[in-house]
Amino acid sequence: MKGIDHFAEALGIQLLDAKDGYAKVSMKVQKTHTNALGFTHGGAIFSLADYAFAQACNYGDNVAVAVQVSINYLKPSAEGDTLIAEATRVSDGKTAGLYHVTVKNGEKTVAFFSGLAFKK
Repeated sequence: MKGIDHFAEALGIQLLDAKDGYAKVSMKVQKTHTNALGFTHGGAIFSLADYAFAQACNYGDNVAVAVQVSINYLKPSAEGDTLIAEATRVSDGKTAGLYHVTVKNGEKTVAFFSGLAFKK
């Protein structure tokens, strides 16, 4: 992916692996990532999944932007947990690509994200 994603950097998101149509990223949950209940804020989880999605669909010379995304939160996580988001391309058309992202805390699935990217 081109350039630096300053928001992902500010959240402490790390790129673990990337190739065309695939990416794996991680984030250690800090106190600043938590909500008033002490769980990881949905926005932090969404941002982690979205960054994996962006890395998978913008690999190499590919340029794509999100046109529709959704997320389902399945289990909570908390400070000290390390979340891993893995994005995989499900469908690749001429102008659009569909990606699924699974966010896990160890073996526990925390969230499932689906994203549709418009390819430039």
